[in-house]
Amino acid sequence: RIRKLKKINIKGPIVSNSAAWLYKYLGWDAASPNDLRDGLEEAAGDDVVIEINSPGGVCVYGYEMYTMIMEYEGKVTVHVISAMSAATLLVCAADEALISDTGIFMIHNAQSSADGDYRDMQMEADALREFNAGLINAYVRKTGKSREEIQALMDNDTFMSPKTAIENGFIDGYMFGDPDKKSDEPNSLAGKIVASDMQIISEDKATALMKLIMKSADNKEDIKELENILGTVKEPKNMGEKKEEIGKKAVSDKEEGGVKMSLDELIKNDPEAQAELETRMAEARAEGRTEGVDAERNRIKSLDAISGTVSAEALKDAKYGENPIDGPTLAYQAMVKGDKAATAYMEAAKKDSEESGVGDVGTGKVDAGQGKTDESDEMAAYINKRKEGK
Repeated sequence: RIRKLKKINIKGPIVSNSAAWLYKYLGWDAASPNDLRDGLEEAAGDDVVIEINSPGGVCVYGYEMYTMIMEYEGKVTVHVISAMSAATLLVCAADEALISDTGIFMIHNAQSSADGDYRDMQMEADALREFNAGLINAYVRKTGKSREEIQALMDNDTFMSPKTAIENGFIDGYMFGDPDKKSDEPNSLAGKIVASDMQIISEDKATALMKLIMKSADNKEDIKELENILGTVKEPKNMGEKKEEIGKKAVSDKEEGGVKMSLDELIKNDPEAQAELETRMAEARAEGRTEGVDAERNRIKSLDAISGTVSAEALKDAKYGENPIDGPTLAYQAMVKGDKAATAYMEAAKKDSEESGVGDVGTGKVDAGQGKTDESDEMAAYINKRKEGK
């Protein structure tokens, strides 16, 4: 009796564990490190087959999945329908890589974005070269090619047919035998791959969507904002992990291929998601109550910390008035009104910030199409919202 191998599917973009549930909620394919870890743990050392059909994704999560496969005790065979960008790392980690007759394989340099002066641009370029070094390590180990040969292929955003991928050493053979040789065996591939049309949500967009979904569905403003965000998710212009244009403006299906749906339609398309959504909302409310208590305690502490620099009336209004605010916001308002003590407070806060080096810290993930965020812009926006009483 032939034992059936455990099969693990890696379909759609490679994303973070925290963003993966959103894709699944929307009914979209996605793969995260946890998906692979769960499959390997279930296999418990037995031989496995990993079927890959992925346009790539966030580089660091591809690194994590590569390491899992390299460390797995049993034999790992990958079946490639399409493996591009970060997904190629999983192919290189396997003991054997086979490709469909209609498969495609693509490698390129790590990608990101940056803003700032010439130093910021140089630092970003240096970081990308270091990320490339990890990719090249995996490709060299798999193919036996020199680092210079691999770098040249990455520089050219190289797409490879099954034959080319095999010739370059990335793939070991065909899933169904060499198509140039006649065979009586039927081709059992369920469907043919024409092109990747996977919708990819950037990490920041996924975070915004998750925050809205976790809120109560009775809030009409939240529902409207959710629909607006969904309306700006566009299909990528090409099959690799090129930077998708997301969040610029809502577009119609006819004009730009945008995707718009209401929250009711999301639930209708996946009835089981209703129960999951209600559970998550209940958990979010419970967590929100705890966080709310902590946030209120911290708000009062921040006001007490500057009690000696503002009037008692202003302090009382900030704590218990119609539009409660925190310490930094009250200090800012007092400074605008000409309060010298508050001005001194803001200057001290600025000095502390500069000495801590917080201005040198940015966010963003290489290969995720995200640049560094400007912390000062975020603080200004926060204060402006507070001033408006929002």
